[in-house]
Amino acid sequence: MQLGPRTWFLAVSRGFGTVDGVPIERALLARIRTECERRLRGERFRRAVDRPHAAATAVLAALARVNGDIYARNAGHEDYVTAASSLTAALIVRGRAYVLHAGGTAAYLAHRGEVVALSGDDTFEDATTPLLARALGIAPTLDVAVSSVVLDEGDVIVLVGRRVRGGVDRRALIDHVESTDASEHVVVARFDRDDALDGAGELEAEAPPFALIPSIARIVAAIGFVLAMVYAR
Repeated sequence: MQLGPRTWFLAVSRGFGTVDGVPIERALLARIRTECERRLRGERFRRAVDRPHAAATAVLAALARVNGDIYARNAGHEDYVTAASSLTAALIVRGRAYVLHAGGTAAYLAHRGEVVALSGDDTFEDATTPLLARALGIAPTLDVAVSSVVLDEGDVIVLVGRRVRGGVDRRALIDHVESTDASEHVVVARFDRDDALDGAGELEAEAPPFALIPSIARIVAAIGFVLAMVYAR
């Protein structure tokens, strides 16, 4: 969703259990959207999301509210969790991406032909079942990792419902996206440019927003990433 003229919020979620009869992934993403839309009605939040560091702080506060709501409604307690969800999100503000992460979902950056992971792995294997060491909905307080990266023209951010196992490079990531089950989420965004970053000291100047993929409204899945990577060669 677009939070401001040059601010976008992208997210993927994957979990287990339900909240009010709705699969937790859908419930979580819907509540994040609703909470952000509610806060955008206030001038303070609208001003915050236009500035990189302030935007990250503001969105984390919104996520904390959503996490508390999910936890209160999933009927879990300290000894037993009935629903929980991984979440990986990219908050893109004026040429900088803040990655917010918990669980087994993942974010990757394709930069000048190289692929790097933007998120860690909060899962561990127990027999054949991966267990979440950190996720949303398992505690009343929010626990996510936050990292940031400055984007260059042509960079591609890929959010996936399952992280790539083993070493990751461009071919491995493309194969992973192509083999992703239809029920899994894949979000791909290509950073073109932010005209407001062209001149030093002109961050507050009016300028057209940067483009993510030709249009972020077309959040594409595997085929979009493959085309973007082929174009970047």
